[in-house]
Amino acid sequence: MKNIIDFKIEEKKVKNKRKINKKKMIITISIIVLALVIGITMLLYYSSRDVRNFLDQYLFRKNVTQEKLESIELDYDSNINVIAYNKYICILAENKLMEYNSSGKLEHEINLEINNPVYSVNNKYLAISEQNSSSLNLISDSKILWTKNIDGNISKINVNEKGYVSVILTGTAYKSVIVVFDKDGNELFKSYLAKTIAVDTSISNDNKYLAYAEVNTTGTTIKSNIKVISVDRAKNDQEDPMIYTYSADSNKLIVNIEYHKNGQLTCMYDTEISSIKDENNTVLMDLTEKGKNINFCNINLDNNVYRAVEENEGLFNTNTIIEIRETGNDKTTVYTVEGVAKDINSFNNVIAINLGQEVEFINTKGMLLKRYSSVQEVQNVVIGNGIAGIIYKDKVEIINL
Repeated sequence: MKNIIDFKIEEKKVKNKRKINKKKMIITISIIVLALVIGITMLLYYSSRDVRNFLDQYLFRKNVTQEKLESIELDYDSNINVIAYNKYICILAENKLMEYNSSGKLEHEINLEINNPVYSVNNKYLAISEQNSSSLNLISDSKILWTKNIDGNISKINVNEKGYVSVILTGTAYKSVIVVFDKDGNELFKSYLAKTIAVDTSISNDNKYLAYAEVNTTGTTIKSNIKVISVDRAKNDQEDPMIYTYSADSNKLIVNIEYHKNGQLTCMYDTEISSIKDENNTVLMDLTEKGKNINFCNINLDNNVYRAVEENEGLFNTNTIIEIRETGNDKTTVYTVEGVAKDINSFNNVIAINLGQEVEFINTKGMLLKRYSSVQEVQNVVIGNGIAGIIYKDKVEIINL
């Protein structure tokens, strides 16, 4: 009798084990099938433009239209400026900076007597002034942190992600004067340029270095230099705060410079984009490459630069090829847009390609974030942290990226 009972128990165990194994097998097969479906879908997504457009529209819901977005009405009589700052779309009009959130709701107002602004945005900081005035403001968290009056006319501003500000002044006894402030508004030092014109400045994210681009036009040829100063040495009045100077080839005009988060100093000339690290210059992109119709380029991305190449595909079709290169290595990502870009804006890790009645937002990995369609011609685009503004004459449409 005992043997019969033991046999039945063992038989039951075997049956349960078979049931468990069958369940595990079904789960395993389901996971494998799902992985294959996802893998094939992603392969088709990256390899086929038609599949990618279909999935972006119907699965990922990346297509947005004008009538489905929140907007900010522009009904001011005075000069209007639209600025993307942090997570806000800001309207500067009638001596006020009005900050709107992603839902189009007015959250804050800041009194600013500015009509024609010159400004710089980085992270949560906005450094802003009236063009060619002497008053400088640093704004963060919807408050004016400090205001400074400076001797000279402010022509350009740069703020880094820690709130350090550098300013280029004109209208003094020198051709250019560069002033550097810390995040609390303390003046750290000034640099006086007697024979050259300062074109741009940038402060490294660790606040250790100030780089500035200068142009000498006194000779028969244009001469562009990049100079890097130790902030500590300069603010402590040491005799030689200069770390190094890089002199570009004659007639190569420097346009702007930017310290990237990886510590590299990126430079844009009229002929190329290059980077400087440890005094070594590396050409990243050729802007005069033979056979290439290069219309747009910029260096104001996180550890990336880009150029846009207009390319004919057949007799009546023209595409815009966005080539994005990482500044720390040789990796280049290519994104193709059907049509001719009217304008391109970029900020942080987002590039906005304005095609007229359509705007495509992509990231530095070459992935589409949003595709915006309108029945009107888009005037301009501004980009903030996770937010963008589509600017028209009478309103600004808000897109969450």
